[in-house]
Amino acid sequence: MPSGAAVIRYEGKTRTTWRVKYRDADGRQVKETLGPEPRWNETRAQRELGKRLDEVEKGRWRKPAPLTFARFAERFEREYLPGRNLKTSTVVDYELTLRRHLVPAFGDCELRALEPADIDGYITSKTGVLSPKTIRNHLGLLGVMFKVALRWRLVDVDPTAGVESPKSEQPEMQVLTEAEVARLLVAYRELGGESPEDAWWNLTRRLVTVALGTALRRGELLALRWQDVELLEGRLTVRRSYVRGEFTTPKSRTSRRTIELGPKVQAALGEQWESSRYRDDDDLVFGHPALGSPLDASKLSRDYMRPALTRAKIEKPFRSWHDLRHTALTHEAAAGNPQAYVQHKAGHSQGSITERYIHAAQVLFPGAAEKGEARLFSEVGQ
Repeated sequence: MPSGAAVIRYEGKTRTTWRVKYRDADGRQVKETLGPEPRWNETRAQRELGKRLDEVEKGRWRKPAPLTFARFAERFEREYLPGRNLKTSTVVDYELTLRRHLVPAFGDCELRALEPADIDGYITSKTGVLSPKTIRNHLGLLGVMFKVALRWRLVDVDPTAGVESPKSEQPEMQVLTEAEVARLLVAYRELGGESPEDAWWNLTRRLVTVALGTALRRGELLALRWQDVELLEGRLTVRRSYVRGEFTTPKSRTSRRTIELGPKVQAALGEQWESSRYRDDDDLVFGHPALGSPLDASKLSRDYMRPALTRAKIEKPFRSWHDLRHTALTHEAAAGNPQAYVQHKAGHSQGSITERYIHAAQVLFPGAAEKGEARLFSEVGQ
């Protein structure tokens, strides 16, 4: 064995690791950590050292420059993400998370040197700045990256393994009452009558009516085409979503669904059909009145939805798109519809998500239990 080459067993405070030491083809000393016991032992370390020495003898192996997190992130974006068949919105989220948060935090660190304590430090630095859900998303991306790094043999351990994600309470859902729904729809008619932009106010009123009656997500509403609507049969089918300027598949497999339409929604869709210039099968149901192009969700919320909430004297912290869906599903549950029906209408992949609305219905509609008993025990004597 060449002079200076050796296998080293290093006993740390929490674990024992195996290392090798040798000189590369340029004569530079290399110290390399192979990994912890029991995955690594002396026999395996000797074999690995032999491979390194063989490469050195052939003049092909030279000590690589330390791989920083920033360089690995570039390779991750270039060589891993494009082949995963991910939605564009997911890729954009990953890239933004890397550039705005993870690379600034870990960029200059050697990838192999990152430890669980570094990840815990990151969580602490972001607590109070970002929401717990956002931090969990960051940890999820880090977990994916280190799984790839392990598979590419760039690291020996995953520092994210076992790290505790921040806990958070579910934000309280804001649900409109029947009276508030009525005031909101009246507000749209009043505002439309007072404004030269009557077409926009009426379009938004019809869109809000359909949102309340179908519980569609924002992207599903904006991507709805006339080919998806069967007015005479009283149903519509969710086939796509519009997210960040791109038409894409729905959120999950269960999000592809056919929904029964009630008379109010049928009337709103019929009114939209009559008023729209764009009525071909491939045209958007709720498109720009003059252009037929996809609506700008932020502009619609800012210029039409929020002013209508103010006009209706709805002062609760109501999120225009999300809470319309929450309102729709909570009222479906309060009406006594089976959970399976509510779950299907929502397009939820898990029943546990739907249970939030069942619970909300019990809290927000305390009279529902009495009404349920009146129906259930109507034939039972006193």
